[in-house]
Amino acid sequence: MQPAHNDLEAQNARHHTEHQQLVFEWDRLNYHIKDKVVLSDVSGTVSSGEMLAVMGPSGAGKSTILDILAQRTRPNSGKMSVNGNETIDMSSLGSYVEQNEALLGVLSVRETIQFAARLSLDPSTPRKLIEERVSETITGLGLSEVSSNRIGNAIQRGISGGQKRRWSGQPHQSGVLLAIRNIAVQHNMIVIASIHQPNWETISLFDKLLLLAQGKTMYSGPVDRLDEYLAQVLERPVAMHANPTDHALDLINTDFFSDAKEGQNHIDELSSRWRTRGGRYNSVRTTLETRPSTEEKESTLDADPIHVWSQERRVAKQSIRRAFHQTWILIERNILNYSRNLLAYGVRLGMYLGMGFLMATVWVNLAQTTTDSRFIFTPLHFLPAFLEERQVFMRERLNGLYGPGAYVIANSLCTLPYLFVCAALFAVLCYWSIGLHPGAVEFFRFLAILFLAVYAAESQSAVVAAALPIFVAALAVASFLNGFWMCVGGYFIKAVNLPRFWYFWAHFIDYQTYAFDLLVVNDFRGLVYDCQTLADGSCHCDYPSSLVSQGICQVRGDDVLNALGIGGINSGLYAGILLAITLVFRILLYVILVFKKR
Repeated sequence: MQPAHNDLEAQNARHHTEHQQLVFEWDRLNYHIKDKVVLSDVSGTVSSGEMLAVMGPSGAGKSTILDILAQRTRPNSGKMSVNGNETIDMSSLGSYVEQNEALLGVLSVRETIQFAARLSLDPSTPRKLIEERVSETITGLGLSEVSSNRIGNAIQRGISGGQKRRWSGQPHQSGVLLAIRNIAVQHNMIVIASIHQPNWETISLFDKLLLLAQGKTMYSGPVDRLDEYLAQVLERPVAMHANPTDHALDLINTDFFSDAKEGQNHIDELSSRWRTRGGRYNSVRTTLETRPSTEEKESTLDADPIHVWSQERRVAKQSIRRAFHQTWILIERNILNYSRNLLAYGVRLGMYLGMGFLMATVWVNLAQTTTDSRFIFTPLHFLPAFLEERQVFMRERLNGLYGPGAYVIANSLCTLPYLFVCAALFAVLCYWSIGLHPGAVEFFRFLAILFLAVYAAESQSAVVAAALPIFVAALAVASFLNGFWMCVGGYFIKAVNLPRFWYFWAHFIDYQTYAFDLLVVNDFRGLVYDCQTLADGSCHCDYPSSLVSQGICQVRGDDVLNALGIGGINSGLYAGILLAITLVFRILLYVILVFKKR
């Protein structure tokens, strides 16, 4: 957690803000799920420039306490404060680095940090100051040599796993922690980290330790006094040259007890000894003890820089200017991502090229006796890239960098040119090869309809993936919806022959209905097709023909359209409905992202 920047237009202002002293305190936090107690009266404090390690065996409540401190989970009781102010917004005060990495793999280390810095800082922040902070962060993490290298993803190689953990801030080794500690001290930051069985070299980099067992506090205080506490209070001294944290974990690990009740009683006893110490083991006066009294605090509340900053930051976050600023940054980042990411549009472009080539070679020079059209809109290739992007959005949204509105607008706008290129290449490959309507106007109308249909299909897939962020589940639902819309849209049988139950609702909310009808109208209107002359000399047309009665063995395209029940449709209206359905999908995407926080 880092003091934020209220006014960064000058170097002096930034220096002053960064070195405001923060004291983060939580008191008697309790959390339970139904009858299970997850946290019980957990208290603690940490100040600017300090690092706090949260440790404990499996199920101790480490993740829960971090979620509560980050305000991602609401405790059942207890309170938290920063400099005595309980009205705090942790998403604007700090960032939460989750265990699982969520990064855009095609961006370089420097680009990733740059975008994060630009999204988190005020729009008025000078670009020079942002670049300084980015360079300081890269140097502090020891990533200067790979700053121009891409992060990497499943199919595109990037920096090593260790370097990626160092960038994402995961404290897996003492080298990473040393870099984090240097940054914390330099910029007066607070670092709270959950860490598993570190060696003494690693744990000694922390200033304080919060040791939990079954949701109860076993120890909370300076790391360098843990061995003293174990010896004097618990009467379990640490063996010579042994790691005090390993010894403490052994004491509270109930897996070592053959009887569950015996283990529970042991934990209760150790917790009771801790409570008899007043919930503190520290012989030196803490920063909290030097805070002003309640009266002094109230009289100087208006001058409290943290209080003032929080108020101004909340106003800034709601401003139209900031919303446009965030959206523009996301557009810039999306352009880089989509241009480089094979999962995003490389695979899609290959699929459209492949389908266009297949249709062009299978139905090359299709005879003009054919009186039917078939196009399939398959948006399933969109899912992997969107799910990767969604993970990054969820992490950054929870850290207060931007909201669903900026993300949806940026995603919706950036998708347009890339999808248009895919649709255009497909159309150029197959349109004239198949022998569709030869007019230039009809070609560009075909391209426009195809583009609208593909955009609607991908918008639907985005909704599914946002609601079901598991690839297999999203793939299954998206596949079902695609098949369902084909069935009720008049693709396999004439729409007028659909059962009335499906026809009167599903058929008319199906984006494929309008796209398919528009494509058919575009291809058939104004053309004449040959019918089949039978052996007896009679004429057979697949659809009723107004020309047969005139002795002409042909059928007009308009006759086909009338037989399909779409001869009198308003093309402008249908295109408008297709756009409206796409807009509904985008609104649904926004609504889902608003309410779905994980």
